[in-house]
Amino acid sequence: MPEPDLIVFGGPTSQTGTAVRERLEGIDTRWENEAIWKGKSFKHIKKMFCDGKILAVLPMWNSYVGAIEQSHALEMLFEEKAKLYLLWPNEIIFECAGKVGIGLGKIKTLISVDVAEIQCSRFIQEQGAKFLVGNSTTDAFEKFANDSSIDAVLYTPGQNQQRFNVLRKNASNPTNFTTFTLLGSIDSCNWINETWGSLYKKLNPKVGVYFGVQMPIRAVAFSDDQKLLFDELTNGCEAIDDIPEIIFVARRSPDRCGLLVEAKDSILPDGILTEEGYSNEVEVVQGIGETNSRYTEEVFQLFNNKFSGVVRYDFIRHKNVANNICFFACPPLGIVLHGYEDSIVEPVARLVIDKYFELYINGIECTNNERKFFEKYKQAYYEHGMDFINFVDVGL
Repeated sequence: MPEPDLIVFGGPTSQTGTAVRERLEGIDTRWENEAIWKGKSFKHIKKMFCDGKILAVLPMWNSYVGAIEQSHALEMLFEEKAKLYLLWPNEIIFECAGKVGIGLGKIKTLISVDVAEIQCSRFIQEQGAKFLVGNSTTDAFEKFANDSSIDAVLYTPGQNQQRFNVLRKNASNPTNFTTFTLLGSIDSCNWINETWGSLYKKLNPKVGVYFGVQMPIRAVAFSDDQKLLFDELTNGCEAIDDIPEIIFVARRSPDRCGLLVEAKDSILPDGILTEEGYSNEVEVVQGIGETNSRYTEEVFQLFNNKFSGVVRYDFIRHKNVANNICFFACPPLGIVLHGYEDSIVEPVARLVIDKYFELYINGIECTNNERKFFEKYKQAYYEHGMDFINFVDVGL
């Protein structure tokens, strides 16, 4: 049974297309039909979400770029214009190929999708090349192949069908990954099973649920409402694995941020985080989506498989100072928090970890490994509170 038309930004050989083939292996390949994806810009796709029935896979966040605002993915979720059905991270590799006679150190003009300028910044600086922008890696490769003035291209592995000379198998910066999301139009939550076709088995059963919280940006102190929010997130949790996870902190306006929260479907009762008890500074966005996997588990699986050096520390931070991009993680507790400006997101990360220690001291159930971690730092926590945390910078 075929699934409904699925728009995959950039097409089957793009970074998004590569991620879809790996994550949704074996689905009907009608989504690779050029008519479905060709010419679909981010702006066009957003309009399609507003106009009617649609499924689309979009890049949402990158470890060097941060929230990919051009895709409008986070924006549409917080504004309740789309539903989330899948969320997963994928390593991003850019190969580099050149024309005949062009070698490393001789590249004067280099083309790729715009985000590659940041994600491959070390390589580009080493070459001293002028960077040209394509609409996608697919578009960039076509322009490179057809324009004699362009010396080299950064592209997704698999796009080099003409077999241009490969100059570098992976030109990406370290720890380069993108989070992709499968979104459906707002009415998709009412579709019958048959409408989903072969995608239905790929997206079920549901084990993760998502909601959002929008609130003022606070770099240091938290309001009573914001502290109440963190208390309510953990009410009724009997084990560490039950705790809802704040996985993204996104800028929603100059003075407000949005938290995307993931929870286990089995422990999120009806009515959690109602607006009762909050002032108007905290807005709760219910029912953002449901998935058949936990994003936090997928992130650490990626780290263990592709970036094993990252997870050897208990508290880690990856940041791109030039672009105000960061993520924080505590691997022993399965905490990973993607964000933007370091000074805004770090207090949230510390508050989250502080809450875990508070719950441990109050007797929450945990695994033997989690208990060893808590006992390792318990005395430092008693003496210094959340200030005991020392984040180690990784990936840059």
